[in-house]
Amino acid sequence: MAAGILVALLALAAVAVIVWPLLGRHAAASEPVEEHTAGGLGEEIERSLHAIREIDFDHRAGNLSDEDFAELDAAERAHAAELLRRRDEQTAKPRRPAKRDKARASQGPDSA
Repeated sequence: MAAGILVALLALAAVAVIVWPLLGRHAAASEPVEEHTAGGLGEEIERSLHAIREIDFDHRAGNLSDEDFAELDAAERAHAAELLRRRDEQTAKPRRPAKRDKARASQGPDSA
């Protein structure tokens, strides 16, 4: 009887150890992205990409069902895409008009 209770407690502890990080990762993926400095944003991108690799590893190892993998992977990839978009917006340089655009602008609308 005591052995059965001990086995059940060990199984429950093993499930808790496996599920706890996944619950934390899912909650973090659903939080809105805040404004960050360039350095902080780069670190957050790295963490997000690492989380994607971890989710994939857990799925391949059999620790995540196909449904859980699809949900977690989609959420984390969306989070990473948003971070990358924000980084690109911060680092984008204003587009300089091409020489022919400048020439057209100086000729005016009547010369077309």
